[in-house]
Amino acid sequence: MCKTRWTLALLVGLVAACGAPSTAIAPSRAPLAHGAGLNIRSITAIAAGILSPMELRSLVARPFTLVRSESGEQRVRQVLVGVDGVEAVRVESALDGSLRLIAKSGVAVDGAGLSESAAIARALRQLMRLGLQIPGGGPEVRSTAGRTLVIWDREVRGVLVPGDGIRVVLNGDGELVGLAIEESPLAAAPTRLARSDAALRAAAALTPSGALLGGKPELAWVLATEGSGEPAGQRVPRRLAWCVSGALRDGAVFELQLDAGSLALLGWDGAP
Repeated sequence: MCKTRWTLALLVGLVAACGAPSTAIAPSRAPLAHGAGLNIRSITAIAAGILSPMELRSLVARPFTLVRSESGEQRVRQVLVGVDGVEAVRVESALDGSLRLIAKSGVAVDGAGLSESAAIARALRQLMRLGLQIPGGGPEVRSTAGRTLVIWDREVRGVLVPGDGIRVVLNGDGELVGLAIEESPLAAAPTRLARSDAALRAAAALTPSGALLGGKPELAWVLATEGSGEPAGQRVPRRLAWCVSGALRDGAVFELQLDAGSLALLGWDGAP
């Protein structure tokens, strides 16, 4: 489910437009907003790594805007447009300067097609051109809507962080269409993990009479829903939890999420 939402969000992001007025700007590697508390690479410096000098010469930059991602992260959005005013490149960065999204418009869908190894090699080359850290482990490669997606999921302490990671989108010839990087804030992991059998006993004590627990508890980074106490609009850090699934007497399935150290209840998902 998380991967499906990522795919749809990225493909939608590649065609969305920005409506701010345009201002010409020469390619530069200077910070985006000197003296404004931001240290973001300018979009022309980033575009120089993915466009030819001839393509870049005909583009102008619109003033940057502040936006929020679907996950609630505040970002700086920059857009390059052609002489016709149509968006050509969009870049989004976190406020600390970390690159979050690149989307190119007008990239042809057709092409010769890429093998899995070729797609991974092209994706890695694009990450290196942009000066991004090369992710560890082997990525997943799949095709959708005439595009090839190379996906590195994020793991911390050997546990998957749902929805996080790096997604590189290529066309059939290996040209970059866009990329997205998601990195959720994480709470500190407990210094000592509770045992899985202890998590199962703690879950059993919390379930209603007649409910059945099934399967082995699994570790996951989750968003706490029980008494998080976070201010509205703030990105809530994910917490490491033991997840225990089960079913109520009427057959409705649920999942209990328990703090991986204290076994305190963090969330109860799926129950009415």
